[in-house]
Amino acid sequence: MTRYAINRNAWSEQARDEYEDLLAEICNATNDTSERLDLFEDKLTDAVQGHRQWALDVARACRRAGLAKEITRFEDRNRALVSFDGKLLSVPRTQSRKVKVGGEVTYQRELITVWTWDELAEKREEVIKATRAYTVKVQQYDRLLSLRVLAPAAKSPAEAAELLGVDIDEYLGGTEAA
Repeated sequence: MTRYAINRNAWSEQARDEYEDLLAEICNATNDTSERLDLFEDKLTDAVQGHRQWALDVARACRRAGLAKEITRFEDRNRALVSFDGKLLSVPRTQSRKVKVGGEVTYQRELITVWTWDELAEKREEVIKATRAYTVKVQQYDRLLSLRVLAPAAKSPAEAAELLGVDIDEYLGGTEAA
């Protein structure tokens, strides 16, 4: 296992399959996130007690992610005021940026005012890229919502696609205007 993330490549094919099967079982059991987390925690605990290496790796990574989130919550209390679009907004002074530690890329939280110009520019590009990902999600929502107009009696996009006799994946991937 790497220092920062789960290294599934270090697992045997059997271990990868076992973990994937566990995730599928959890996701197929319920749509309720809280119930899924309870199931995951219970099944992961059982696998850790069974000395399954994949379970030890997952438990460690999840614990580290939770601890990192607590550090982020604490540091995000330190705020700066930034003028944007005619409004004064509060943003965290400490933010994360990509760094290499021991040959691995990870994120390190620092005061953004001490970043170099190049580090600020790199972070800006990273945020722009993330913004583009949200734009794609908005397009997906728009495509799905357009089915409401085409099949107003439907209660969901899946139902609308069925009523219209279209494959939802083909519709989403189509180039015609929504």
